[in-house]
Amino acid sequence: MSTEITYANFDIWLEEFLTGLLDKTGLDVWISEMDIDENTRTYTIQLDGDDKARAIGREGQMLNALQHLCIAAAANKGLHDVRIVIDVDGYRNRRDSKLIEDAKFLASEAITTGSAVEMAPMCARDRRLVHMLVSEMDGVTSESYGQGRDRFVRLIPTL
Repeated sequence: MSTEITYANFDIWLEEFLTGLLDKTGLDVWISEMDIDENTRTYTIQLDGDDKARAIGREGQMLNALQHLCIAAAANKGLHDVRIVIDVDGYRNRRDSKLIEDAKFLASEAITTGSAVEMAPMCARDRRLVHMLVSEMDGVTSESYGQGRDRFVRLIPTL
């Protein structure tokens, strides 16, 4: 008989679920810290271990996959409004900073040249970050194009 998952015991369930998932990957990583913001229902998990670089994966793909699986499993348990962030050594902040720097540079290029500039394909989370940044800028707007893993952001000057 399985225990019902509620917000009160979700942190325990999430830790057990992710630990089991990490065991199945064969990576030497573990949960070193879990912070919970109960107001936003955000669970921020830090991983540590000898295979940290592999846990990040190419351009964060492994972190994104682990995070996606945890979110999908939580939704399957009826908890659709939890936010789960999995990170290793501040990788996500460094990646976000680089993405913001690139988006600002390319937006400036679009404004200067008067021509649209296309960014490299990126995941939904990264596209959202770019759209939010560009929405606060003058002289440029953004749109997503493409499908699936080829979806990218186009920065368009507003003449």
